[in-house]
Amino acid sequence: MKIQITLTCPQCKSTNVVKNGKKKAKKQNYLCNACSRQFIGDHALSYKGAHSHTITLIMRMWVRGCGIRAISVI
Repeated sequence: MKIQITLTCPQCKSTNVVKNGKKKAKKQNYLCNACSRQFIGDHALSYKGAHSHTITLIMRMWVRGCGIRAISVI
């Protein structure tokens, strides 16, 4: 069973994307043929710092009076 993910360029939202080598961290690098932007395809899957659930949790804790250190621990 093969899973296929359609990549889109984060800048121009084009699907005309090709592989463009690998980064030092062994992540696949992609190149958009429409705007010539390079990006990492699985960045949204591996980086959770800007995940919408995380932001919502941080805002709730901040409104309830939790300190910055307590929020950063969670």
